Amino acid sequence: MRGVQVNGRTVVSMAGVATLLWFLVGYILYPALKTVAVSFTDEGVFSVSHYVALLASRSGLTALTNSIVLGGLTVLVCGVIGTLLAFFVHYLEFPWKRLVDKLLLLPVMLPGIIIVFSFVQLYGESGLVTKTLEWGLGLDRAPYDFSGLPGILFVHAYTQYVYFYIGVSIAIRHIDASVIESARNLGASRVKVFTSVIWPFLTPALVTASAVTFMTGIGSFTAPMIIGGSYKVLTTQILLAKANNFMDVAATQVVILTTISLLVFVVLRRYENKKQFHASVKGVPIQPIRVEHRGWRGVIIVAFSALLVMVLLPVITIVLLSFVKSGSWMVSIYPREFSFENYAAIFTKRRTLAPFLNSVVMSLTASVMCLIIAVPSSYLIEKTRSRVRGLVDILVILPWAMPASAIAINIINATNVPTPFSFNKVLVGTWILLPLGYFIRSLPIMVKTTHLSFQNLNDTYIEASKSLGASRLQTFGRVILPMLSPGLLAGFLLVFVRSVGEYTISAFLYTASNKPVSIAMVNGIFEYNIGLAMAYGALLIVLTATLSHVISRLTAR
Repeated sequence: MRGVQVNGRTVVSMAGVATLLWFLVGYILYPALKTVAVSFTDEGVFSVSHYVALLASRSGLTALTNSIVLGGLTVLVCGVIGTLLAFFVHYLEFPWKRLVDKLLLLPVMLPGIIIVFSFVQLYGESGLVTKTLEWGLGLDRAPYDFSGLPGILFVHAYTQYVYFYIGVSIAIRHIDASVIESARNLGASRVKVFTSVIWPFLTPALVTASAVTFMTGIGSFTAPMIIGGSYKVLTTQILLAKANNFMDVAATQVVILTTISLLVFVVLRRYENKKQFHASVKGVPIQPIRVEHRGWRGVIIVAFSALLVMVLLPVITIVLLSFVKSGSWMVSIYPREFSFENYAAIFTKRRTLAPFLNSVVMSLTASVMCLIIAVPSSYLIEKTRSRVRGLVDILVILPWAMPASAIAINIINATNVPTPFSFNKVLVGTWILLPLGYFIRSLPIMVKTTHLSFQNLNDTYIEASKSLGASRLQTFGRVILPMLSPGLLAGFLLVFVRSVGEYTISAFLYTASNKPVSIAMVNGIFEYNIGLAMAYGALLIVLTATLSHVISRLTAR
């Protein structure tokens, strides 16, 4: 009887692992391989003609070069900004330090589409800041051109410096002050202390942040699409090819873009595994330096005040313009008529409320899917010695190395014909495709969060529960679940926040039946209904800010 029970559990366990692998292979690996196959197929036979044509064409080569240049410059600009900010905040003592630290993390929680549109309203050809400078300086035209590569880099600098800021901030907290003091007592110069003591602590953070920023930069779609102008990159060319139904061309561009991203991802993983620097045993934290000179303190306060204005100005702009009366701001530099009609239109008209509700429902669907897949995946990786744990680890983290546009094209190629993974149905053009895209893109985030929860799960408590006579169900409900729930809920909400304002995958996969709020914002801008578009943005800001606060409380637990 006992043997039958063990065998039964083994069968159930194997069935669960097989189901998990079926899902991961069917919706992550198979779509990617299908895109590769499409890129190497011409008139039904194997061919490299698409790659030859792309690399031989001036436009294709230019888009590829522009993407790599954009990724490299994004790393350089964000690296300088994020690293300097991290040192200023964590090396110096000044008033409202905690508030500044939290506000500097704000851009990472805001949907990219909101930031781009707020920058357009501020620094575009007819933007508030642009027109103010024209009027104040008596100019006949804008003093700068907020488009092309400079405009994209400006947006990237705002949205992606956070990767360096977070990484370097954590590294600074782990620097051992006693080692620095010992080096100084032994006669080491400031330069020697920096290169031999501080730099080893910073290097892993800088390498990780550089890799993440580069992959994000070359996969950027929103800023190049809206303000890129003549600066073409692969992501925008992929959408153009898809819109013209040249799926073989789109597949080729996706494979090239994904290959570049995967190479960077592999280098990052190898570096993390072999070159991770470990702090010393003593670990005395660095004490922030208090600036005593009144003049320098004034300079620091002014600099950080200007910095906070730069960070908060896009958010303030979105909220302010959300109250602009429709059709009233066409000629004047500044809006003059304000009302609540944009919010009233959203909540009283079914047509304008639908995109917001669509985004909420699809984001919740994606979050639930991530939770269902991430929990067993993390358990398999962290708490078992299964032979397939390495394969599962690779599959769940693979979407992190794929640009969002690549994920969308992969899904289209995999679901445009009936397959066992789509239950023998064509899914292209259906409602489920968009939340499926959100799910695949956000799965690595949920898995990372779930990993941390399982790593903090002490097996001693589980064994104690079993030894006291608790069943598996009682142990799970009263011991395991309470310990995992804060991390799982935080990951759930993080996926929701990341999905609710997502634009890139939405632009590729949305249909008339599930148009999300990000697409509604774009339509509002191009239809000169700026107030309604900004009202959508303000609602997303309130929603993401509220959930971000909840996430921070949960992760603190």
